[in-house]
Order: sequence, then C-alpha cells, then structure tokens
Amino acid sequence: MAAGDYLHWQFQNTRKIADVDILTGTAAYADVIAPKSAGHQIFIQKITLSITTHVAGDVYLFDDDGAGPPIATHTDAAAGAGVLSVVVWDFGPTGRPLTIGANLDVSHSTTGVAIAHIEAYEKLVTTTYHTSGGANQ
Repeated sequence: MAAGDYLHWQFQNTRKIADVDILTGTAAYADVIAPKSAGHQIFIQKITLSITTHVAGDVYLFDDDGAGPPIATHTDAAAGAGVLSVVVWDFGPTGRPLTIGANLDVSHSTTGVAIAHIEAYEKLVTTTYHTSGGANQ
C-alpha cells in the first residue's frame, strides 16, 4: 500500500489527529493532543485553521505546554460577514517536535469561531524500563 510522506511517519509511529471546534465563550482547549507517557514526544506535521466568524485582533495560539515556544499563532484581521479564511502551517513530513512529554494546547483571545485540524504523530524517545511500567506500553 502506498502512502504519502506524512502518512509514512504516522504509520511508523503512533498517529495523532485532532479536530477542535474553537467556540465563543471557551478561551482554552487543554491537551488537544497528548502523549501516551512522559517518555513520548509529539511531532506536529500540519495545522489547518478555518476561521468562520472573524473578530479583529483575535489571536489563535497553538502552544507546546512544556518548556517549548508556541508552535503557531495567528492574529485575525476582521473580514466581511460570511467570509471563510483558512490558515495552514505545514511543518513537513517529519514535523515540528514538542517538548518530550508535553501536550498541544489551543487557545484564542476573544469571540471568534474557528475549526482547527491537526495532523501529528507520537514517538517513544526515552528509554523505558520494565520497573517503570514499560511492560504496559
């Protein structure tokens, strides 16, 4: 079976896909993509943000909740009613790594409405011993 480069990495590791409805009244979405353990690392391959309700100055933030910097940010410029804007961050097939053991969080600053689709994979990057629960993985 043939697969694109993105799917290759997802199939060789553990595929992590998330869709987030970013709604008015909810500012933060914690742990949108979470690793299986503290020894796993998430690699973000692609984020697609579809803004359906624009609010000037609304900031959309995709954040590594570990020690790393934000993965992606977008500040909305108000558009006419009924306008759909799509913003894509493409980090390539190997992806942009989060801090080991860190989750991906999503937030926005005001009342805009959007949908985010996130493509990623998870990989075990630290040694796991049977005495630390490794037999359960």
